[in-house]
Amino acid sequence: MIFWGYSVIDDLKYGIYLANYGPNWNVKEIIVLAKLAEKYGWEGFFLWDHICRTTPEGANVLDPWVVLTAIASHTKKIRLGTTVTPLARRQPWYLAKQTATLDQLSNGRVTLGVGLGSDAKEEFEPFGLEGNAKIRAQKLDESLEILQGLWSGEKFSYNGEHYKITERQFLPKSQQQPTIPIWVGGTWPNKPPFRRAARYDGVFPLRAGFGKPLTPDDYRAILTYIQKYRTVEKPLDVIFTTYFDVHKDFTKILENYSKAGVNWFFECLDPWRGKLEDFKKIITTNNPKNSSH
Repeated sequence: MIFWGYSVIDDLKYGIYLANYGPNWNVKEIIVLAKLAEKYGWEGFFLWDHICRTTPEGANVLDPWVVLTAIASHTKKIRLGTTVTPLARRQPWYLAKQTATLDQLSNGRVTLGVGLGSDAKEEFEPFGLEGNAKIRAQKLDESLEILQGLWSGEKFSYNGEHYKITERQFLPKSQQQPTIPIWVGGTWPNKPPFRRAARYDGVFPLRAGFGKPLTPDDYRAILTYIQKYRTVEKPLDVIFTTYFDVHKDFTKILENYSKAGVNWFFECLDPWRGKLEDFKKIITTNNPKNSSH
């Protein structure tokens, strides 16, 4: 079953991928960025999900779901979500309630990006949370089952190794049914995250060690691997993130990655690239659909 194959650049979607932390980061300015992104044709606005960072020094770390709720109240079309939320440090029933409420508020514009969490020593263990990767992976998988059950609006119970729920019904259900789209993050060539991604709606891969960007050949290998395990009959969102303006021939980059299966390109905005004020120019000029790239 082939579930990718976008080869026409006009079919691609473009999103903003913004760190939820940085010096003087604040919600009001991020709302301005999101409104600009919608105005200038970006189709997604996604936030990182960290709770505590030691670098850059003095960074404000904002809760992404609170920020996204504020953004939803000031936008109409742009898709909103996280890339990615480490589910093992959030109670799944609370996240189910938050995301379903936001999905209602935004008129069905939420995408939930999920992952293991890359820094157990900084964002799990200092708070008494389990840092073991195997256990975090188990909790991630159980949380995904719980989220989908609670989003349905039907009576739901759960008896897992880490989570148990006596029959309960969560209303309102998510506006998107049968589920809010789920994108699974992972570092290639680690295999388990991509077997997990085969069960859901999208994949957000990064290179293990967070070094050089994945190549088109890496994406072909990733999607070939996912295809071995994919049983659901629906399209798969495939995300590539980069700094758009560092590429001399960006049209060629788009073509090469889209032929490899990528259908979402994310413009990465992080505190090492600039201040929130600097990002306004990037958002207004870097969308390939509206620029001269």
